[in-house]
Amino acid sequence: MRSMASSTSAKGIAAIVGVGPKLGRSIARKFAHEGYTVAILARDLGRLSRFADEIAREEKAQVFAIRIDCSDSKSVREAFEGVLSLGFLEVLVYNAYQPVSWHPTNFTDIKIDSFEKSLAVSSLGAFLCAQQVLPGMVERGRGTILFTGCSASLNGIAGFSELCCGKFALRALSQCLAREFQPLGVHVAHIIIDGVIGPPRGPSASQRGLVGEQQQSGVGGNGDGDGAVMMMDPDALAQTYWHLHVQDRTAWTQEIDLRPSITRFY
Repeated sequence: MRSMASSTSAKGIAAIVGVGPKLGRSIARKFAHEGYTVAILARDLGRLSRFADEIAREEKAQVFAIRIDCSDSKSVREAFEGVLSLGFLEVLVYNAYQPVSWHPTNFTDIKIDSFEKSLAVSSLGAFLCAQQVLPGMVERGRGTILFTGCSASLNGIAGFSELCCGKFALRALSQCLAREFQPLGVHVAHIIIDGVIGPPRGPSASQRGLVGEQQQSGVGGNGDGDGAVMMMDPDALAQTYWHLHVQDRTAWTQEIDLRPSITRFY
């Protein structure tokens, strides 16, 4: 964990749990750009520290890298002791998930430890992190908790029991927390990412806000989109996380789904 000695932003802390090279990093960069002190959390502290240094340098912000294992309650508790030592937590983004094969797995071939790990990271970890931050948010009467879901949050998919069960549970948790804590001033939202996330279009894409631009691969020359794969820009997705955070409390979103314009609806 990086030194906690530096002063933090008056806007408070944004904690991003589950930071990799795509969406998590883009969300962290967006909140840093908007003036927040950012804590980024993941299992690989070496890679995380490189991300923290990069974002801090580019956005001239305070960014702290903290290791966490979302499936372990002791690790979550210790990680958030570090986060909360930075100041008051304004935003929690839970973006962690246990990677699974993109090839379907026969149900009878799924190992119990693999199934339990996926459930723990997708849902138990979200439960543990939310328990760490909600008391402070309720005390201040404000805060934002954003959970990242996917198409498996809505539909059971043959061969993907591990992923679907964890994401179903995460969606249920977000709805329960919204109904309990939104009357107390805490905005809870669930973001369904219905597509494949690619690399950012460029280092300043999130600042340009080029929503209309498209990044495609495998699109036929006839322009009809047959066989098209349009990758989702993580910087564009991060804009939505930011907009959810700054929504007026008279018009809060509880769930939103995001997909590219060329897609298949199931």
